[in-house]
Amino acid sequence: MSKGLYPIRTISAMTGVNPVTLRAWERRYGLIRPQRTPKGHRLYTERDIDRIKQILVLMERGIPISQARQVLEQGEGGVQADATASAEPHEDVWTGHLERMNTAISVFDEQALDEIYEEALSLFPASQVQHHLLEPLYRRQAARSGSATSAFTCAWLRTVLGGRFRHRVRRASGPRLMLATPHGCHDDVALMLLALEATDQGYRPVVLSGVTGDSLVGAVQDSGAEALLLWSGGEAPVEIPDEPGVPVFVAGDGPTLDADSSATNISGVSREIIGELSSHYGSSGYATA
Repeated sequence: MSKGLYPIRTISAMTGVNPVTLRAWERRYGLIRPQRTPKGHRLYTERDIDRIKQILVLMERGIPISQARQVLEQGEGGVQADATASAEPHEDVWTGHLERMNTAISVFDEQALDEIYEEALSLFPASQVQHHLLEPLYRRQAARSGSATSAFTCAWLRTVLGGRFRHRVRRASGPRLMLATPHGCHDDVALMLLALEATDQGYRPVVLSGVTGDSLVGAVQDSGAEALLLWSGGEAPVEIPDEPGVPVFVAGDGPTLDADSSATNISGVSREIIGELSSHYGSSGYATA
């Protein structure tokens, strides 16, 4: 391989954009033009990497992928690769996909759900699809817990998220993080969403659902996990296991911790708790969804 040229799998790992999306940006929108080896394999330059990062910033600002090329060519808004320049995405970018998915759910059409999901993945990075499409879909159906459509949606999400998690965790090499729901809480979809966020932040998650306190402490010790993240989605306050031996964090939409809990309250949302783990490793905390 020539110096300064990277294959698509390396670019995907560096930028978080999956190969299917990178190919779509090239073929459908002409946003990037990688070089080719004699056998036809794509090779990307440092300039291509900068271009991909600029595209990600535009998408976070709510610019549709179909308009990204025009914005980049015009230099509109002083596009920078620095993620700190991004703003909250515009909801209209995802509204159409969500409406179509909800329509498919209303008639229990799993094939249509798969097609809409794959279409979104061909246009956007998987992390954005999760945050702006799968998470709102889950929250909407979770509010209808007990209904047939909610059960159908959660079953589909388990399949989709489980497949992506298995793929991601095989390549993870960072610190081990135990994610669990307390005994009696089996919200494995929310736990899987959180686990995928953890892999995005460089952790190697171990996922357990509905575990008792003593068993959880043993699992933390046996797995070599460096921190414990509990998901609280029930009505009862979260009970922190006695002497877990590692920092404990709690995320979710359930009640706050017990008054004598060893974890400290941190304001924010569940997505931010992973950032708290990264910047305050060793300081336990709490975040609501």
